[in-house]
Amino acid sequence: MTYVIVKCPCHEEGASKLIDWAKGDDGFSVTRTHKGFKHIELLVDEDNKTIYLYEQWDTKEEHQAYFKFRVDNGLGDFMEEILEGELSLSYLSNSGA
Repeated sequence: MTYVIVKCPCHEEGASKLIDWAKGDDGFSVTRTHKGFKHIELLVDEDNKTIYLYEQWDTKEEHQAYFKFRVDNGLGDFMEEILEGELSLSYLSNSGA
């Protein structure tokens, strides 16, 4: 299993837009249909601007294919509009500890 943390440093209005998008018809309902998807959560930092996506996928490659699908379908333009910093993506594995 691959764990993915996406950090989205948004401006305040951008954070609200991202939350609305996630709940909408093109948001997480689409994410949940992709091959390898296991779980997703949207977490809001205390500053009410920084959004973290916590995701679980079967493999890193399946997440990367999903992410490419999103970028190819306009997510990059949307993110440019709502971010005030650079989006970061981390791939993690469970150490079993």
